[in-house]
Amino acid sequence: MEEVLKRRLEKQKQLFKQLGIGMDAQHIHEKQFDYKLRGYDTEAVDRFLDEVVKDYERFYAHIADLMDKQKEYEEQIRSLKESGEQEWRQHFIERKQLEDVIEQLEFSVRQLSRLTKS
Repeated sequence: MEEVLKRRLEKQKQLFKQLGIGMDAQHIHEKQFDYKLRGYDTEAVDRFLDEVVKDYERFYAHIADLMDKQKEYEEQIRSLKESGEQEWRQHFIERKQLEDVIEQLEFSVRQLSRLTKS
């Protein structure tokens, strides 16, 4: 289980780096503050940072999900373009073959016309 978390944190770090986000969940969780005589309640700070970490995890999950969907949509677009291109090529080949047949028929008609005139 710990290996899964390590891989997930590493993926999160890479993604956040790409997006220009400086802190990841692990960085927030491991942040240590100096103690002062009249400082903040450390337990309250820890609880707040735990909430921030949860939000970061939700953001990461949401962003990762959106990126996966984007990849799926890009693949669908690529597939549709390829199938459309194949259909166009098939249509072009059929049209070219038809034009060749018409040209041959016209040539044959001209030949027959010349023969009948002679």
